[in-house]
Amino acid sequence: MTLAIYFAKRFFISFIRVFLAIGLLVLLFDFITNLNRLNGLESPIKNALSLSFLRTTTYLSLAMPLIMMLSSLTFSVGLARSNEFIISRASGLSALKSLLSVIFTAFMLGIFSIFFLDPIAGKMINSYEQKLDMLNNAKHPTILINDNGYWMRQTSLNGNQIIKASSASNNGKILHNISIFNYNLDGDIINRFFAKTGFLNPNEFILTQGVKWTDEKTLTDPKSGSETINFLRIPTDITPTQLLEGYASPDTISPWNMNKQIIKLKSSGFSILKYKSKQMEQYARPFLFIIMILIGCVFTLKNVRKNNLGLSVTSAVIFGFSLHFFQNFSITLGRSGEIPLMIATWCPVLSAGLVAIALFLHYEDG
Repeated sequence: MTLAIYFAKRFFISFIRVFLAIGLLVLLFDFITNLNRLNGLESPIKNALSLSFLRTTTYLSLAMPLIMMLSSLTFSVGLARSNEFIISRASGLSALKSLLSVIFTAFMLGIFSIFFLDPIAGKMINSYEQKLDMLNNAKHPTILINDNGYWMRQTSLNGNQIIKASSASNNGKILHNISIFNYNLDGDIINRFFAKTGFLNPNEFILTQGVKWTDEKTLTDPKSGSETINFLRIPTDITPTQLLEGYASPDTISPWNMNKQIIKLKSSGFSILKYKSKQMEQYARPFLFIIMILIGCVFTLKNVRKNNLGLSVTSAVIFGFSLHFFQNFSITLGRSGEIPLMIATWCPVLSAGLVAIALFLHYEDG
């Protein structure tokens, strides 16, 4: 037990050092990028530093598997140089048994990254985008989605138009319980339309079985203010794709709210592949961290007695980066629907894990 706690403590210290080092490097490079982007604006250094701080957490969240692999390398190289692996094996423990506490620590760090680091990164990237829009005086998006439904804004010939729908179906091509408000250039409401169903076609929005209320007529004669409409075409540049983009990105959604978001998207008829893929990737992350631990240690163990740590470290880095690239490529195929999400998420992790365990069994007789 004492040896297990000692190994876990040494690995955790290595993880903290690598995490802080990578974080400082990311912060520095992102600061330089933001400084060039904000050149000519007020207080560029202060704003660039705040933007970099807000986005660094997201980069660290994405780089956690590589950070875990580099932490494992740092840990195992330290043990190799001090011959502590040899001492642990002399006590009757195999290499895999010696690393059980380290594997458990990596698994718990994976749980921590899912339920604590990811939500923080999601909130900070939202703050980053808002601050960047404010500095660049960017216009607010024309589509807003909340618990009340879809809110869309567009410019018309006579002013502005606000469109509200309670729900959507058929991948955003059909909207339900629609309300449309027309405003003049002075901001006064001119008329309003209500319909149970609307169809979002290219360059037009079609209402069926609706009611039109003209405010000017309503003030003089309420009975004549309403008019039944069987069919109405409204010019629009809004597309179903823009409706989908109105939803939050999977990377900005907390794992606590992911199921709710998936249900909302599914009920609206939109594709949920990106969100299911992100959820499965989170489920697989603790196991991916364990594989990165094995990769970082197995190549070092191979040459403990051969004094060839440089080659071992290079091999581990190449293997770790290749796994990270292959997993990202596989997840991209899964999100596009080319392969099942289950295979896209778990195949790289399981295959790399089997290879790492096989190498352990090959190099160590325990």
